[in-house]
This record gives sequence, structure tokens and C-alpha cells, in this order.
Amino acid sequence: MTTRLRRLPLFARTFLLLLAALAVAHAIGMAVLLYHHPDDGIAFSELTALLSSRMPATDPDLKVYDAAQPPTPDPARYRASPFVRDLLGQWLGSDAQHVRFYHLVRPQPFSPAPREPAGPPPMAGAGLGVPPMDGAARPPEDAGDPAAQRFMLAWRPDAPLRGDFVAAFKQADGRWRVVENTRNRASFVARLATLFLAGMLGLLPLAWWFSRALAAPIRQFTRAADRMGRETGAPALPVTGPSEFASAAAAFNAMQARLDRLLQERGEMAGAIAHDLRTPLARLAFRLDALPAESRAKASADIAEMSQMIDATLAFIHDQNRRVLREPLDLRLLVESVVDSLRDMGHDVRADAGPPAPMRGDPVSLRRMVANLAENALKYGHRARIALAAEGDGYRLDVDDEGPGIDPAQAEQLFVAFVRGEASRNRSTGGIGLGLASVKHTVLAHGGQVQLSNRSEGGLRASVYLPRGLD
Repeated sequence: MTTRLRRLPLFARTFLLLLAALAVAHAIGMAVLLYHHPDDGIAFSELTALLSSRMPATDPDLKVYDAAQPPTPDPARYRASPFVRDLLGQWLGSDAQHVRFYHLVRPQPFSPAPREPAGPPPMAGAGLGVPPMDGAARPPEDAGDPAAQRFMLAWRPDAPLRGDFVAAFKQADGRWRVVENTRNRASFVARLATLFLAGMLGLLPLAWWFSRALAAPIRQFTRAADRMGRETGAPALPVTGPSEFASAAAAFNAMQARLDRLLQERGEMAGAIAHDLRTPLARLAFRLDALPAESRAKASADIAEMSQMIDATLAFIHDQNRRVLREPLDLRLLVESVVDSLRDMGHDVRADAGPPAPMRGDPVSLRRMVANLAENALKYGHRARIALAAEGDGYRLDVDDEGPGIDPAQAEQLFVAFVRGEASRNRSTGGIGLGLASVKHTVLAHGGQVQLSNRSEGGLRASVYLPRGLD
């Protein structure tokens, strides 16, 4: 579980940790509230007032209504309490036969705060017109009830009645005034759960915003590092946000500038060397006239090959330093145009038909990439078969030939500049080893992938994946 959490993105990890922290904080608050308030109960004086008047209940857990007949709760769950009934009758100034009181069998209706035994309660005569009891409270009829015994030993005026109960008082018009206490732990926990969910939903946007704000600079660094590895001259990171991120962005921009300058200087140096080689090659060409015809022909061929290598090297350096463009194009039409050009030159090239393939990219470098793959297939396999199909959020381009294939151990090495699959240095059998290096540079610059693999039926397959890049 810990390993999976570590593999999550920073945004997801921060968001989940924030949610967990909020959940724990809410749970602690709910636990404290539940511990201190499992059931506040109802004061005895409040119950008396509700039974003797028309005042509505202020607690949603109290159900107050009038009925033609006295309540008859389920005897399997509720039990009559004559002691509380008689006490209510005294407080109400009425005969006990006009009062009913039932409580749940298991949950105790009384849970008075611990106190030393007090004398008989002073009757609320001012409020109810009930004279006080003379002498000590008379023994209850249910004196054997442990709950009633605890109530007698620690009772005080206005001690709360906790738990579910049903109380009723017969009014002067013959109807019964009924008070049902439905407050219980289940309903209280349900309200706590509702409060918990409401709090979590209210804090969810804040946690989302905080996690996104924390992970955004990391995503920017990731995109910038990937872009720097694919193309030169990438735009610099904005130096904004907290001081730590701003300092990191400034350091990253400085590193990117140094690398761009180093690559540019390297390319300029290689280009200058290749350009300067043209002068001695030109002088050698003029001096060939003094050689015999056979030697002159061989030397001219070598000079021509060296000139072609210089041209290929300069073109490769130019492509490496050229900034990749992004414009709408149809990859299907681009592939078909390359195929048509090669077929016009007499080569055996074929591309499968299919629907349009819209994307954003550099048409010049993509055209050269497709041409390099097709020309490699023609050089080593004598024919090229090209297939283009949609895959995921992009396209998969497969170029197959019928050549001898490659050593799988060399699959990655062949994409390095000046590395050739064919051992000789004869350009007629494979060039100077810049075609696949240029292909990989173009593919990576478009955010794609390229790989070489041997086909089971024989030959080599070059597979390229290019994202649409339309967003």
C-alpha cells in the first residue's frame, strides 16, 4: 500500500493526505461531541410544561401531539414506570390515573448527574400551580426497578430524562397530550454523519485547490525538462510563485540557456569544420588532372563521397538546431506524398489507404522522417510497405521491409549518429548513419516514440508513434 502511494503523482498524494487529515480532524471533533453529548435528555420541568400546555417542542427529536386515546407502546420494547408516572402527576397537579409514562426496557430513562441525595423536589408551584410534596418522596410502586432506585438516590429537580420514552397527560377536554422522545444514538450519529459529509464536501474544493497549486510548479518543471530534452530554444519557465519555486525556475532557465549555448557552439563548430573542408576538397579536384585516368576516376569518386558526407552532416546539424514548428497537417496525405515521390523514381513503395490523420507538427521534418524510413527500407529490403493507423491519442506508423533484419542488441544503438547497421563505409550500401538519428530527433521533438524490431515473417519493422497534439 505504501509503495502504491509513493508511485502516485504529487497532486494525488497531497490531495489524499489533505483529505485524510481533514477526515481525522472531523472525526476527532465528532467523537468529542458524541462523547459529551450522546443524549442531553429532556428536563423534567420541560416535559411537565409540554404536557400541561400547548407550547410546541423546540427540539426536533421531541414529538408532541394530541390523541383521543392514551398511547400504548409496544410492550416488548417499552415498560411502564409508575414512579415517574406518580411524580409527573404531582408536578402536573393531577391524579396519577390521568398520566402515562413508558420507557425503553434497556436504555435507562434516567441518568442524573451524580449528587448527594437531596430532599424532595421543590414543586414548581409558581409555574404550574402545584403545591410541594409534604415530607419525603413516597416509595415508588416499582421500587424493585434498578433504574428507579438510582433515580431515587440521586434525583434532583430538573434532572434530565434520557433515552426513548413516551409520556401522556389527559387534558380537561378528554384528549391526551402525548410527548415522545425519539432522540437516540442512531439519529444523533446520523446527524453527525451528515455534518461530517457536509464539512468534507465544503472543504473538498479547498483541498483540491491547494493540491493543484502545490503540484502545478512540479508539472511545469516536468514539461519544461521534457521539452528541453526534445528541442533547443525552448521557452523559459516563468519565474513566479513562492520564492522556492521562483529560485528553482531561475536556476532551471540558466541551466537551459547554458545547454542551448553549448549545443549551438558544438553545431557551429562542426558546421565550420565541414564547411572548411570544402576548400581543400576543391583544390584536390583541380589537381586530379595530373593523375592517370584510372586513378583520377577513383579519386574523383572519393572526393564526391566526401562532399556528400559533408552535405549530409551539415543538413543533420541544421536539423538539430532548427526549431520544430507546430501547424495543422494531415499525416496521411504527407505519407502518401512521400510514397508518390519515391514511386515516381521507380522504387517499390506502397502505403495502405485509410481515413485522414489530422495532427499538429512540422511538415518539413515529418516528411524527411518518413522519407528516411522508406529509403532505409529500400536500401536494406528492396521494397517498403507503410501502414498508418490511429492508436490512443495519436497515430502509429509502421514501415516494413523484406531485408535481413538487425541484431536486436543494436536496436537502440542504430539511432546514434554515424552508427550504421551495415559494417562497411560504402554509401551505396547504407549511407553514413545519420538517417535514423535524424528520425529519432524528429520523433522525440514531436513527443513521440520510435523503435526497430524484426518481423516474424522476415524483414525489419520501424514503428513510430506520434501524438496528435491538437489540444
